[in-house]
Amino acid sequence: MRNIMITALLLAFSLQAAATIDLEQEYRKLDQAIEQTERFVQQREARINKYKTALEVTDDNKVQYEMCHSLYEEYKPYMSDSAIHYISRCIELAERMGDLTRADECRMLLAFQCTESGMYHEARDVLESIDEKRIDNSNNRRLYYNTFAHLNRELGYYCNVPSLQGQYYAQADRYYSLIDTTNLSMNDDETLQIKELDRFAAGDGEGALRYSDIRLKRVKKGTHPYAIVAFYRYLDYALLGDSVQARYWVTQSALADVENAVMDQGAMWELANLLMGDGDIDRAYRYIHFAWQCANRFNTVKRNNQISPVLTAISDNYEASLKRANRLLGVLAVVATLLAALLTGILFYSNSQRKKLARARNELSDSNTQLAQLNSQLSDLNSQLSETNLKLGESNRVKDEYVGRFIHLCSFYIDRLDEMRKQVNKMVKSKDLNALHKFTSDSELRDKNLTELYDMFDSTFLHLFPNFVDDFNALLRPECRITLPDPGTLNTDVRIFALIRLGIEDSSRIAEFLHYSVNTIYNYRAKIKNGAIGDRDAFENRVKAISL
Repeated sequence: MRNIMITALLLAFSLQAAATIDLEQEYRKLDQAIEQTERFVQQREARINKYKTALEVTDDNKVQYEMCHSLYEEYKPYMSDSAIHYISRCIELAERMGDLTRADECRMLLAFQCTESGMYHEARDVLESIDEKRIDNSNNRRLYYNTFAHLNRELGYYCNVPSLQGQYYAQADRYYSLIDTTNLSMNDDETLQIKELDRFAAGDGEGALRYSDIRLKRVKKGTHPYAIVAFYRYLDYALLGDSVQARYWVTQSALADVENAVMDQGAMWELANLLMGDGDIDRAYRYIHFAWQCANRFNTVKRNNQISPVLTAISDNYEASLKRANRLLGVLAVVATLLAALLTGILFYSNSQRKKLARARNELSDSNTQLAQLNSQLSDLNSQLSETNLKLGESNRVKDEYVGRFIHLCSFYIDRLDEMRKQVNKMVKSKDLNALHKFTSDSELRDKNLTELYDMFDSTFLHLFPNFVDDFNALLRPECRITLPDPGTLNTDVRIFALIRLGIEDSSRIAEFLHYSVNTIYNYRAKIKNGAIGDRDAFENRVKAISL
């Protein structure tokens, strides 16, 4: 029950992680790295040249050993034959120095490199040349057994004879069992790798991943050790059946290999094989072709034998896809020809319609021009009408105001005349002729009535035109402007032009209203116009334009 729950939890976490993985984005990163391969190769070649230069300038066996060993490490994932050459020189130098332990260690590394290169017979010969009794170093003993186990596992993996395959795997397990892990630290990557492989061989993908998680924390992303850990994680997830995680980690391994100029491209051809199964033939072809180029540089029979079937299968699929594309292209060419003919007809038709449309557009343009002219005329008429309406509104307001005041004034004077009638009638009845003569001869009553009339006019006008005096003075030069002693009362000068503003322009009518001679009114008008700012002939029109 506990195992089932653990499996379920791991599956749930795996599904959640897979949901956040964008494989297409990872493939694009790998594509970009492949484009920069030469730059990564140059970086590795620069390190190799540095060690070669140091090797050439020294005669010290110890320094030569260290340089040859560094060159072996650089060539190990890069060029197999060069790696074999320099680890072989390490063996010679160690024997020359009398260091048999180092010589045996280098033989084990040579055997491991031969195994990686597919040189299984040579690897076995090298291992059998080592006197097992002479191995007193625990690290060398572990390397010795691990190399033998690795050789047999590789033989079993590529063996097509079932009975022999079983024997090889049994031999591998036997050598793994000889490795004493009791004193090995869990901080040692080789120990963790052995335990991970043990769980993987037992079909325990979850157990293998637990050791892989520990290994992953101890390597830096993007390095060659990271690529190795990522490749084993791919195998673990593939064992668990998690295809998304498996593809992610094999892509990470291939990416790190490319960035480190690793030519032993095991991850790349695995990824190409997976992509071919997914139907992504183009990308699979690019990747397997890249892996083939790397294998040629690494120069091992093993990788060529691994890649050849995949490359052949992908090439066949690519060729079949290309044939299908060519057939489709032929169909599309026919369709394109028909479409071209149809398009030609449409172009002829469109051209004729375009000419008709151009004619119609020209006619419409002429109509629009005429309409614009009419609109302009209509706009002018509307402006004139608005101005007329404004003036009419002002006239109506003035008319309404003065009609109301006139009715009130008429009523007032009717009452006054009636009072005079009664007073005269009373004097007649009493035959007081002297009093009657004095009453009818007195001009005070007339002056009083005129004063009341002008006050009524002034108050009514200033009610309608409260800013008239200021606007009127604004039309005059400063020295000619009029100052009224009483702001509520007009003088004769302003009153004349107030009547003009109301539309009473005839001097005789103005003179009649103000009880002056026509000549006097004319002189008043001339004097004011002489003080006007600008054209004196347009002064009265500007006065008439003063707004309410």
